[in-house]
Parts: sequence; C-alpha cells; structure tokens
Amino acid sequence: MKNNNKTTFIIVSGILVLVVFTFVATINILPKITSSDSYFVKVEDDMSAKVEALEIKNGKMTVITSGDAIEYCVKSTKSTPTDNALCWKKIENNKATISVYDYEKYYIWIKNIEGKVSSPMSVNTNDN
Repeated sequence: MKNNNKTTFIIVSGILVLVVFTFVATINILPKITSSDSYFVKVEDDMSAKVEALEIKNGKMTVITSGDAIEYCVKSTKSTPTDNALCWKKIENNKATISVYDYEKYYIWIKNIEGKVSSPMSVNTNDN
C-alpha cells in the first residue's frame, strides 16, 4: 500500500509541475494585448509643446499636440534622435499620423519651434 501512495504522489506532483510549466510558458509566448490610455512626454519647464492625445487604430497612430510643437519623431529604439535624423516629420495643425505595427513598442519625441526636444514617451500598440 505504501508503494501505491508514493507512486500516486509522484504522478500527481508531476502533473502539477507540468500544468504550472505549461501555464507560465503560455503566458510568455502569447502576445501581450494590454494597453494604456495614459501617455506622458517629459518636457522642459520652459517648453510649451505637449502631446495632448494619442490614438492608435487600424495600423495608424495619430499624435495630437498643443503649443509650439513643430516636429515629431517615432522610433522603435529609445536612443534620442539627432537634430537631422530622418525620423523627424512635420506636425501640421497640431496633428501627425504615422503607420505602426501591432504588438510593438514605439518611442515618440516632439520638437518645439526653438529646437528643444522632449524626453521620449513610450507607447505599446495593440490589435485595434
């Protein structure tokens, strides 16, 4: 009888370990579909340009700014772009739209009329 209890314990323990391992592996493999509705761009105290809103829909990200924002840069890496980087695009009527991929992380900078650049804002896209 002792041998059967030991065998049952080993089998049940093995199944439990397998279930936990499968659960953890599934969580790490599946794409993250979480999103945040709050965004933040750190700007200098004397920088009046701001990102007011972001909308991500159908593979497009729309950035709405206020103040004297004249250009924006969107990259998939956090390294601050140089003044003449190719990623800088014009903001027209306080609005800019760029194509993005789902399930990616992007960094956004804005530049004001004086050439000051904000700190990066990170955005995770989801399947909208």
